[in-house]
Amino acid sequence: MKKLTALLLTLALLLGLAIAPASAESKGKILWLSNLNSGIQYEFYVAYWKMIAENLGYTFDVVYGDMSNDPAGNLKQVKNSYTSDVKGIIISMDGGVINIMDEYPDLWVVGFFSDMDSVFEENGPSHDAMNREKFLGNMGDNYISGQALGEAYAKEVIARGYKKVATCIFPAFAYPKHTVADASFRAAIAAYNETAAEPIEIVGDAEVLAFQPLSDSYFLEPGRDELECIVGFCAGTTFIYPKMIEAKAMGFCREDLQLITGGFDNDPDLLADCGDDKNIVSLTIQGIESAIWPIAMLDAAISGNMYKDYPGKERMDSSVFDINSSAKFQAMIENSPMGPTLDVSKAQAQWDDMKDYFTSVNPDASYKALTEYCQSFTVEGYMK
Repeated sequence: MKKLTALLLTLALLLGLAIAPASAESKGKILWLSNLNSGIQYEFYVAYWKMIAENLGYTFDVVYGDMSNDPAGNLKQVKNSYTSDVKGIIISMDGGVINIMDEYPDLWVVGFFSDMDSVFEENGPSHDAMNREKFLGNMGDNYISGQALGEAYAKEVIARGYKKVATCIFPAFAYPKHTVADASFRAAIAAYNETAAEPIEIVGDAEVLAFQPLSDSYFLEPGRDELECIVGFCAGTTFIYPKMIEAKAMGFCREDLQLITGGFDNDPDLLADCGDDKNIVSLTIQGIESAIWPIAMLDAAISGNMYKDYPGKERMDSSVFDINSSAKFQAMIENSPMGPTLDVSKAQAQWDDMKDYFTSVNPDASYKALTEYCQSFTVEGYMK
Protein backbone atom coordinates (compact mmCIF):
# COMPACT_ATOMS: atom_id res chain seq x y z
CA MET A 1 0.00 0.00 0.00
CA LYS A 2 2.82 2.42 0.90
CA LYS A 3 4.47 1.70 -2.45
CA LEU A 4 1.16 2.33 -4.26
CA THR A 5 0.68 5.65 -2.44
CA ALA A 6 4.23 6.71 -3.30
CA LEU A 7 3.64 5.75 -6.93
CA LEU A 8 0.42 7.78 -7.10
CA LEU A 9 2.17 10.79 -5.59
CA THR A 10 4.97 10.49 -8.11
CA LEU A 11 2.50 10.30 -10.98
CA ALA A 12 0.63 13.31 -9.70
CA LEU A 13 3.84 15.33 -9.58
CA LEU A 14 4.82 14.21 -13.06
CA LEU A 15 1.41 15.18 -14.41
CA GLY A 16 1.58 18.59 -12.73
CA LEU A 17 -1.34 17.92 -10.43
CA ALA A 18 -1.54 19.74 -7.08
CA ILE A 19 -2.48 17.68 -4.08
CA ALA A 20 -3.64 19.92 -1.24
CA PRO A 21 -6.20 19.75 1.49
CA ALA A 22 -9.65 20.97 0.54
CA SER A 23 -10.21 24.63 1.47
CA ALA A 24 -13.21 25.76 3.45
CA GLU A 25 -16.16 26.72 1.30
CA SER A 26 -16.86 30.45 1.17
CA LYS A 27 -19.94 31.66 3.02
CA GLY A 28 -20.66 33.99 0.10
CA LYS A 29 -19.79 37.47 -1.04
CA ILE A 30 -20.45 40.85 0.60
CA LEU A 31 -20.63 43.97 -1.57
CA TRP A 32 -20.13 47.62 -0.70
CA LEU A 33 -22.11 50.18 -2.72
CA SER A 34 -19.54 52.91 -2.19
CA ASN A 35 -19.86 56.69 -2.19
CA LEU A 36 -16.06 56.90 -2.61
CA ASN A 37 -13.70 55.68 -5.28
CA SER A 38 -10.36 56.91 -4.01
CA GLY A 39 -8.64 58.48 -1.01
CA ILE A 40 -7.31 57.13 2.26
CA GLN A 41 -10.73 56.59 3.86
CA TYR A 42 -11.82 54.54 0.85
CA GLU A 43 -8.58 52.54 0.96
CA PHE A 44 -9.02 51.87 4.68
CA TYR A 45 -12.63 50.66 4.43
CA VAL A 46 -11.82 48.31 1.55
CA ALA A 47 -8.77 46.83 3.31
CA TYR A 48 -10.52 46.62 6.70
CA TRP A 49 -13.65 44.94 5.35
CA LYS A 50 -11.57 42.51 3.30
CA MET A 51 -9.64 41.55 6.42
CA ILE A 52 -12.81 41.03 8.45
CA ALA A 53 -14.58 39.20 5.62
CA GLU A 54 -11.64 36.82 5.19
CA ASN A 55 -11.66 36.00 8.90
CA LEU A 56 -15.41 35.32 8.75
CA GLY A 57 -15.19 33.22 5.58
CA TYR A 58 -16.63 35.66 3.02
CA THR A 59 -15.28 37.33 -0.07
CA PHE A 60 -15.69 41.09 -0.49
CA ASP A 61 -16.04 43.42 -3.45
CA VAL A 62 -16.77 47.09 -4.17
CA VAL A 63 -19.53 48.57 -6.32
CA TYR A 64 -19.08 52.24 -7.18
CA GLY A 65 -22.31 54.16 -6.68
CA ASP A 66 -23.79 56.63 -9.14
CA MET A 67 -22.12 60.01 -8.60
CA SER A 68 -25.52 61.76 -8.51
CA ASN A 69 -26.96 59.11 -6.17
CA ASP A 70 -29.50 58.34 -8.87
CA PRO A 71 -31.69 55.31 -7.99
CA ALA A 72 -31.55 53.85 -11.49
CA GLY A 73 -27.80 54.44 -11.66
CA ASN A 74 -27.15 52.74 -8.33
CA LEU A 75 -29.30 49.76 -9.29
CA LYS A 76 -27.44 49.47 -12.60
CA GLN A 77 -24.10 49.45 -10.80
CA VAL A 78 -25.25 46.70 -8.44
CA LYS A 79 -26.62 44.65 -11.35
CA ASN A 80 -23.28 44.92 -13.13
CA SER A 81 -21.47 43.48 -10.10
CA TYR A 82 -24.03 41.02 -8.78
CA THR A 83 -23.22 37.31 -8.86
CA SER A 84 -25.14 34.36 -7.47
CA ASP A 85 -22.90 34.10 -4.40
CA VAL A 86 -23.69 37.63 -3.13
CA LYS A 87 -25.39 37.39 0.28
CA GLY A 88 -25.30 40.94 1.63
CA ILE A 89 -24.57 44.53 0.72
CA ILE A 90 -23.34 47.55 2.68
CA ILE A 91 -24.98 50.63 1.16
CA SER A 92 -23.42 54.10 1.37
CA MET A 93 -25.51 55.63 -1.44
CA ASP A 94 -29.17 55.69 -0.46
CA GLY A 95 -30.65 56.40 -3.88
CA GLY A 96 -32.65 53.37 -4.97
CA VAL A 97 -32.36 51.22 -1.85
CA ILE A 98 -35.87 49.88 -2.38
CA ASN A 99 -35.16 49.25 -6.07
CA ILE A 100 -32.15 47.11 -5.16
CA MET A 101 -34.21 45.21 -2.59
CA ASP A 102 -37.01 44.64 -5.10
CA GLU A 103 -34.52 43.34 -7.66
CA TYR A 104 -32.78 41.06 -5.14
CA PRO A 105 -35.36 40.12 -2.47
CA ASP A 106 -33.05 37.59 -0.77
CA LEU A 107 -30.22 40.08 -0.31
CA TRP A 108 -29.45 41.34 3.20
CA VAL A 109 -28.98 45.13 3.25
CA VAL A 110 -27.38 47.44 5.81
CA GLY A 111 -26.61 51.16 5.61
CA PHE A 112 -23.31 52.77 6.52
CA PHE A 113 -21.54 56.11 5.96
CA SER A 114 -24.87 57.66 4.89
CA ASP A 115 -27.84 59.38 6.51
CA MET A 116 -30.24 56.96 4.74
CA ASP A 117 -32.93 59.66 4.62
CA SER A 118 -34.54 57.94 1.63
CA VAL A 119 -35.35 55.02 3.94
CA PHE A 120 -35.90 56.55 7.37
CA GLU A 121 -37.86 59.67 6.41
CA GLU A 122 -41.60 58.91 6.19
CA ASN A 123 -41.89 60.45 2.73
CA GLY A 124 -38.60 58.98 1.52
CA PRO A 125 -38.71 57.11 -1.81
CA SER A 126 -37.27 53.97 -0.18
CA HIS A 127 -39.23 54.19 3.08
CA ASP A 128 -40.87 50.82 2.41
CA ALA A 129 -37.49 49.23 3.22
CA MET A 130 -38.50 49.81 6.85
CA ASN A 131 -41.11 47.09 6.30
CA ARG A 132 -38.63 44.61 4.85
CA GLU A 133 -37.00 41.99 7.03
CA LYS A 134 -33.83 42.11 4.94
CA PHE A 135 -33.05 45.75 5.79
CA LEU A 136 -31.06 45.78 9.02
CA GLY A 137 -30.57 49.46 9.88
CA ASN A 138 -27.96 52.17 9.39
CA MET A 139 -24.89 53.69 11.03
CA GLY A 140 -24.19 57.16 9.68
CA ASP A 141 -21.22 59.29 8.76
CA ASN A 142 -20.36 60.80 12.17
CA TYR A 143 -23.53 62.60 13.32
CA ILE A 144 -26.83 61.38 11.87
CA SER A 145 -28.42 64.66 12.90
CA GLY A 146 -27.55 67.71 10.84
CA GLN A 147 -28.52 69.73 13.88
CA ALA A 148 -25.84 68.04 16.00
CA LEU A 149 -23.22 68.63 13.30
CA GLY A 150 -24.12 72.32 12.98
CA GLU A 151 -23.98 72.80 16.75
CA ALA A 152 -20.59 71.06 16.92
CA TYR A 153 -19.12 73.36 14.27
CA ALA A 154 -20.61 76.43 15.97
CA LYS A 155 -18.98 75.38 19.23
CA GLU A 156 -15.63 75.15 17.44
CA VAL A 157 -16.03 78.62 15.88
CA ILE A 158 -16.96 80.16 19.23
CA ALA A 159 -14.09 78.45 21.04
CA ARG A 160 -11.56 79.76 18.52
CA GLY A 161 -12.81 83.34 18.78
CA TYR A 162 -13.61 83.95 15.10
CA LYS A 163 -15.78 87.00 14.45
CA LYS A 164 -16.39 86.81 10.71
CA VAL A 165 -17.20 83.47 9.09
CA ALA A 166 -18.96 81.91 6.10
CA THR A 167 -20.32 78.46 5.31
CA CYS A 168 -20.26 76.04 2.36
CA ILE A 169 -22.49 73.02 1.71
CA PHE A 170 -23.20 70.42 -0.95
CA PRO A 171 -26.60 70.52 -2.76
CA ALA A 172 -29.62 69.52 -0.70
CA PHE A 173 -30.77 66.89 -3.23
CA ALA A 174 -27.69 64.82 -2.43
CA TYR A 175 -26.83 65.96 1.11
CA PRO A 176 -29.95 67.33 2.87
CA LYS A 177 -28.08 66.98 6.15
CA HIS A 178 -25.81 69.88 5.11
CA THR A 179 -28.76 72.26 4.76
CA VAL A 180 -30.00 71.26 8.21
CA ALA A 181 -26.49 71.61 9.64
CA ASP A 182 -26.09 75.08 8.16
CA ALA A 183 -29.39 76.22 9.67
CA SER A 184 -28.42 74.72 13.02
CA PHE A 185 -25.02 76.42 12.87
CA ARG A 186 -26.64 79.80 12.23
CA ALA A 187 -29.14 79.30 15.04
CA ALA A 188 -26.36 78.41 17.49
CA ILE A 189 -24.33 81.47 16.49
CA ALA A 190 -27.42 83.69 16.79
CA ALA A 191 -28.03 82.32 20.30
CA TYR A 192 -24.41 83.06 21.22
CA ASN A 193 -24.68 86.59 19.83
CA GLU A 194 -27.58 87.42 22.15
CA THR A 195 -25.20 87.73 25.10
CA ALA A 196 -21.79 88.10 23.42
CA ALA A 197 -19.78 91.25 23.99
CA GLU A 198 -18.59 90.96 20.38
CA PRO A 199 -20.98 89.09 18.08
CA ILE A 200 -19.98 86.72 15.29
CA GLU A 201 -20.96 87.74 11.77
CA ILE A 202 -21.92 85.06 9.24
CA VAL A 203 -21.30 86.56 5.80
CA GLY A 204 -24.04 85.75 3.30
CA ASP A 205 -25.96 82.55 2.69
CA ALA A 206 -24.28 79.18 2.51
CA GLU A 207 -22.27 78.72 -0.68
CA VAL A 208 -23.65 75.63 -2.45
CA LEU A 209 -20.84 73.70 -4.12
CA ALA A 210 -22.30 71.45 -6.82
CA PHE A 211 -19.45 68.95 -6.37
CA GLN A 212 -17.14 71.57 -7.85
CA PRO A 213 -14.39 73.58 -6.11
CA LEU A 214 -15.03 77.01 -4.66
CA SER A 215 -15.36 79.45 -7.57
CA ASP A 216 -12.53 81.81 -8.54
CA SER A 217 -14.82 84.76 -7.80
CA TYR A 218 -15.83 83.63 -4.31
CA PHE A 219 -13.52 86.01 -2.45
CA LEU A 220 -14.52 88.93 -4.67
CA GLU A 221 -18.01 88.97 -3.15
CA PRO A 222 -18.68 91.65 -0.48
CA GLY A 223 -17.26 90.83 2.96
CA ARG A 224 -15.47 87.67 1.96
CA ASP A 225 -12.05 89.26 1.74
CA GLU A 226 -12.23 89.78 5.52
CA LEU A 227 -13.31 86.28 6.51
CA GLU A 228 -11.47 84.73 9.44
CA CYS A 229 -12.86 81.23 8.93
CA ILE A 230 -14.77 79.17 6.37
CA VAL A 231 -16.94 76.39 7.76
CA GLY A 232 -17.29 73.64 5.17
CA PHE A 233 -19.99 71.07 5.88
CA CYS A 234 -18.90 69.53 2.58
CA ALA A 235 -15.55 67.86 1.90
CA GLY A 236 -13.59 71.07 2.36
CA THR A 237 -10.14 69.56 2.01
CA THR A 238 -10.99 68.86 -1.64
CA PHE A 239 -13.48 71.58 -2.57
CA ILE A 240 -12.46 74.61 -0.44
CA TYR A 241 -8.85 74.33 0.68
CA PRO A 242 -7.09 74.55 -2.74
CA LYS A 243 -8.98 77.69 -3.77
CA MET A 244 -8.45 79.22 -0.34
CA ILE A 245 -4.68 78.78 -0.71
CA GLU A 246 -4.81 80.32 -4.20
CA ALA A 247 -6.78 83.30 -2.89
CA LYS A 248 -4.21 83.87 -0.13
CA ALA A 249 -1.38 83.83 -2.66
CA MET A 250 -3.20 86.42 -4.77
CA GLY A 251 -4.07 88.64 -1.82
CA PHE A 252 -7.83 88.15 -2.21
CA CYS A 253 -8.39 87.18 1.44
CA ARG A 254 -6.82 87.47 4.86
CA GLU A 255 -3.50 85.73 5.37
CA ASP A 256 -4.82 84.21 8.60
CA LEU A 257 -8.03 82.79 7.10
CA GLN A 258 -8.60 79.23 8.39
CA LEU A 259 -10.81 76.26 7.52
CA ILE A 260 -13.08 74.05 9.64
CA THR A 261 -14.49 71.15 7.67
CA GLY A 262 -14.96 67.39 7.29
CA GLY A 263 -13.21 64.62 5.43
CA PHE A 264 -9.61 63.47 5.58
CA ASP A 265 -6.81 63.37 3.03
CA ASN A 266 -3.37 61.87 3.68
CA ASP A 267 -1.59 64.01 1.11
CA PRO A 268 1.69 64.98 2.86
CA ASP A 269 1.49 68.64 1.84
CA LEU A 270 -2.06 68.93 3.12
CA LEU A 271 -1.27 67.15 6.38
CA ALA A 272 1.61 69.55 6.93
CA ASP A 273 -0.91 72.39 6.75
CA CYS A 274 -3.19 71.02 9.50
CA GLY A 275 -2.97 72.26 13.09
CA ASP A 276 -3.77 75.11 15.43
CA ASP A 277 -1.65 77.67 13.57
CA LYS A 278 -2.18 76.22 10.09
CA ASN A 279 -4.75 76.74 7.34
CA ILE A 280 -6.86 73.73 8.34
CA VAL A 281 -7.62 73.84 12.07
CA SER A 282 -10.35 71.23 12.47
CA LEU A 283 -11.59 68.14 10.65
CA THR A 284 -14.61 66.06 11.68
CA ILE A 285 -14.85 62.56 10.25
CA GLN A 286 -16.46 59.25 10.99
CA GLY A 287 -14.54 57.10 13.44
CA ILE A 288 -13.19 54.64 10.91
CA GLU A 289 -13.30 51.55 13.11
CA SER A 290 -17.09 51.97 13.19
CA ALA A 291 -16.91 49.94 9.96
CA ILE A 292 -17.13 46.84 12.15
CA TRP A 293 -20.86 47.45 12.72
CA PRO A 294 -22.34 46.90 9.24
CA ILE A 295 -20.37 43.76 8.46
CA ALA A 296 -21.22 42.33 11.89
CA MET A 297 -24.91 42.93 11.19
CA LEU A 298 -24.70 41.26 7.79
CA ASP A 299 -22.80 38.29 9.22
CA ALA A 300 -25.42 37.80 11.94
CA ALA A 301 -28.22 37.81 9.36
CA ILE A 302 -26.47 35.66 6.76
CA SER A 303 -25.36 33.06 9.30
CA GLY A 304 -28.85 32.88 10.85
CA ASN A 305 -27.55 33.99 14.24
CA MET A 306 -29.15 37.40 14.68
CA TYR A 307 -28.39 39.13 17.97
CA LYS A 308 -30.89 38.08 20.61
CA ASP A 309 -31.26 41.71 21.77
CA TYR A 310 -31.57 43.20 18.26
CA PRO A 311 -34.40 45.75 18.62
CA GLY A 312 -35.13 46.13 14.92
CA LYS A 313 -34.10 48.75 12.38
CA GLU A 314 -32.32 51.79 13.82
CA ARG A 315 -30.15 54.56 12.49
CA MET A 316 -27.46 55.97 14.71
CA ASP A 317 -24.30 58.01 14.94
CA SER A 318 -20.98 56.37 14.27
CA SER A 319 -17.91 57.13 16.31
CA VAL A 320 -16.85 60.72 15.69
CA PHE A 321 -13.26 61.85 15.24
CA ASP A 322 -12.96 65.56 16.13
CA ILE A 323 -9.45 66.32 14.90
CA ASN A 324 -9.14 69.85 16.24
CA SER A 325 -5.65 70.32 17.65
CA SER A 326 -2.07 69.99 16.48
CA ALA A 327 -1.61 67.01 18.80
CA LYS A 328 -4.62 65.21 17.34
CA PHE A 329 -3.48 65.85 13.77
CA GLN A 330 -0.07 64.48 14.71
CA ALA A 331 -1.68 61.37 16.18
CA MET A 332 -3.66 60.79 12.98
CA ILE A 333 -0.54 61.20 10.87
CA GLU A 334 1.79 59.05 12.97
CA ASN A 335 -0.37 56.53 14.80
CA SER A 336 -3.56 55.94 12.80
CA PRO A 337 -4.05 53.70 9.74
CA MET A 338 -4.59 56.84 7.64
CA GLY A 339 -1.11 58.34 7.75
CA PRO A 340 0.99 58.92 4.64
CA THR A 341 0.75 55.18 3.87
CA LEU A 342 -2.25 52.98 4.68
CA ASP A 343 -1.50 50.66 7.58
CA VAL A 344 -4.50 48.65 8.80
CA SER A 345 -2.39 47.17 11.58
CA LYS A 346 -2.61 50.56 13.32
CA ALA A 347 -6.42 50.41 13.62
CA GLN A 348 -7.73 50.61 17.18
CA ALA A 349 -9.54 47.29 16.67
CA GLN A 350 -7.86 44.23 15.17
CA TRP A 351 -9.58 40.89 14.52
CA ASP A 352 -8.80 39.47 17.94
CA ASP A 353 -10.24 42.63 19.55
CA MET A 354 -13.51 42.52 17.63
CA LYS A 355 -14.26 38.85 16.93
CA ASP A 356 -16.37 38.24 20.04
CA TYR A 357 -18.85 40.88 18.85
CA PHE A 358 -19.78 38.64 15.88
CA THR A 359 -22.54 36.10 16.55
CA SER A 360 -21.05 33.56 14.11
CA VAL A 361 -18.00 33.50 16.40
CA ASN A 362 -19.72 34.13 19.72
CA PRO A 363 -23.43 33.14 19.75
CA ASP A 364 -23.91 35.13 22.97
CA ALA A 365 -22.69 38.38 21.40
CA SER A 366 -24.86 41.41 22.17
CA TYR A 367 -26.21 43.95 19.67
CA LYS A 368 -26.10 46.62 22.37
CA ALA A 369 -22.47 45.84 23.14
CA LEU A 370 -21.58 45.78 19.42
CA THR A 371 -23.17 49.18 18.85
CA GLU A 372 -21.58 50.78 21.89
CA TYR A 373 -18.20 49.36 20.88
CA CYS A 374 -18.50 50.76 17.36
CA GLN A 375 -19.45 54.19 18.72
CA SER A 376 -16.60 54.28 21.22
CA PHE A 377 -13.60 55.01 19.02
CA THR A 378 -11.93 58.43 19.31
CA VAL A 379 -8.88 60.26 18.01
CA GLU A 380 -7.56 60.09 21.55
CA GLY A 381 -7.35 56.32 21.06
CA TYR A 382 -4.35 56.92 18.78
CA MET A 383 -2.70 59.13 21.40
CA LYS A 384 -2.29 56.48 24.11
